[in-house]
Amino acid sequence: MKTTVNEQLVNELKHVIPPEYIATDKEICFAYSMDSSPVPGHIPDIVIRPETTQEVSEIVKLANKYKTAIYPRGAAASLVMMGVPIQPGGISLDMTRMNKIMEIDEDSMSVTVQTGITWGELEYELKKKGWYTGMVGPGPGLSTTIGGAISVASVYYGSAKYGTACDILLGLEVVLPTGEVIRTGSAALDTAKRHTRYGIGLDSTGIFCGDQGIMGVKTEATLKLYPVPVATGFFVYGYNDEDPLLKALHKMTSLHIASDIGYTDGASGLDMGGGPERFMIHGKIEAHSEKELEVQLELFDEIANNTNGIKKGDSLARMIFHDSIYMVFPMAGMSGNYGASCNKMPIFESKKVHDLFLNYREKHLEEIQKHKLVTVWYTFISGSTIDILPQIQIPAHDPEALKYGTELWKNFIKEELKYGTIHYWLGKVIGDQVVEHFRSNYFEFIKKLKDTLDPNGILNPGLLKLP
Repeated sequence: MKTTVNEQLVNELKHVIPPEYIATDKEICFAYSMDSSPVPGHIPDIVIRPETTQEVSEIVKLANKYKTAIYPRGAAASLVMMGVPIQPGGISLDMTRMNKIMEIDEDSMSVTVQTGITWGELEYELKKKGWYTGMVGPGPGLSTTIGGAISVASVYYGSAKYGTACDILLGLEVVLPTGEVIRTGSAALDTAKRHTRYGIGLDSTGIFCGDQGIMGVKTEATLKLYPVPVATGFFVYGYNDEDPLLKALHKMTSLHIASDIGYTDGASGLDMGGGPERFMIHGKIEAHSEKELEVQLELFDEIANNTNGIKKGDSLARMIFHDSIYMVFPMAGMSGNYGASCNKMPIFESKKVHDLFLNYREKHLEEIQKHKLVTVWYTFISGSTIDILPQIQIPAHDPEALKYGTELWKNFIKEELKYGTIHYWLGKVIGDQVVEHFRSNYFEFIKKLKDTLDPNGILNPGLLKLP
């Protein structure tokens, strides 16, 4: 890949979109060399901000012509080097001008949007009409983009009930790495609306779900709609022992009533519970009447009571899952920088990784305290699995602490992978380590698919150890 600015390419790009949306100056390009990860990426040669699918298609065709790498980018909220150049040079394709709602189809209960729109922009407009998407965004909240969430099959707000960003996905419009434009789902038929994902043969939408942006540039997405709930309740239960807590969590999860649910461990380094009990289950239930909400909260009280849980005030759940959290989610960590990994596991299996984390913390406790790192054991439910989010928060202003904390974080990821954890946002940091555990024939399949779709290797080269 070329590592110097190609003036001829820049001039041709200026025929695709207005010059004011193209930058080559070092200050702007530097800003596009990183995401929220403690690990920096490389500086692109060109930053370009398209507004339409046709513009993206023409940009991709020019990138092929000049064999220049392209790195699509949304809100840059990733913690693992994704959406940033992982090789010197190339084009940073900023998708955030593609932020329009294309159609709200109340008959098919779907919404079609450009993928650079944020969850906040989308949910604000939908709620005016009494709709929302159920799963309403990943951890960083309303400032993140739809396209980024689909690219990592993201989860969090609403995921206990509605699953991932891809579970609410009905279809996509995608610019392939060679510049062709396709639609997936029912919109693949020239006679059909964008109302369902399946029934056309191959689930081609799935090729671009959680692909880390290596298979195509997502330009439009069609998502499911649900009526906005009219009643919301929160719950918190304290536990002193992990085994009964996991039994309660498993039962609550199996009912798929709570939109959000998880637990914290005060012994992991940061006590988020605010009470004498070590563990705290916390969550939110959304209902379509006050009576429905009352019955569901009573059911959860009964489950907690039968597993020796202690009902607590709901302030912890409100702090984490109330809408206001979107304004204050500490993406950089409370002490400056943030090393974390999200791992899906069966609920009871997760105890092994919890023990691993506590032992890992104890082994390195002297250095952790010396460098003023903060460790946190946080979990939440996604569908029928638990998503464990072990965190190492790092003082970013201290170079020595940043170096030590980053290595501590990376090494823990290596350890937890041995326990069958499934990471979904991979990027460069985690992706390289996950690939080491791919079955060989699966990795060959991914390589063949990538080679077919991207023969010049221009789209996110280097992710998942692919050229």
